[in-house]
Amino acid sequence: MNYLLLLRGINVGGNHKVPMANLRDLLMAAGFASVRSYINSGNLFFTSDRSTAECSHLVAQVLTRNFDFSIDFRLLTQSEFLADLVQAPDWWGADDTLRHNALFKLNTYDDAHDSWLTGHITTDYDQVLITHNVIFWTSTLRTHFSRSFYSKIMGTPFYQQTSARNYKTTNKLKQILEESND
Repeated sequence: MNYLLLLRGINVGGNHKVPMANLRDLLMAAGFASVRSYINSGNLFFTSDRSTAECSHLVAQVLTRNFDFSIDFRLLTQSEFLADLVQAPDWWGADDTLRHNALFKLNTYDDAHDSWLTGHITTDYDQVLITHNVIFWTSTLRTHFSRSFYSKIMGTPFYQQTSARNYKTTNKLKQILEESND
């Protein structure tokens, strides 16, 4: 089975350094195959015959044993990831003057955040669609950004339990996963 591993908060501003080459080697040593990464922000792909739960447990062990800081993550099967992306709304990514992010729900994500979020977004400046694993979010980019709810989520428990990828990166992850079937 093909998997996508999304890490949060690594290699940002020189903090929590996780060299992708080292992590790829560690994952291969743990028994995963065809391990590769995309950019330096914690997007990894691998294959395994193990269940998602078993793979997630092994990933947690690798991260805990080899890094002296906590790394939250989400492991998705190819079919889970692609099923969520099919649900992306038409407005997500449509306007280049807006900010388009996919916030992936990490293993620590509290589902109560879904209703909290829908109760707080500012519909004049934010559009949100929540799926099982992903929150598609479009907000203002520069003009009136401070009025968007997206500008207010940094540092909140909600934001700490998600890992954001922009529209371009999310589509590149999709392309890589689709090519792994070829």
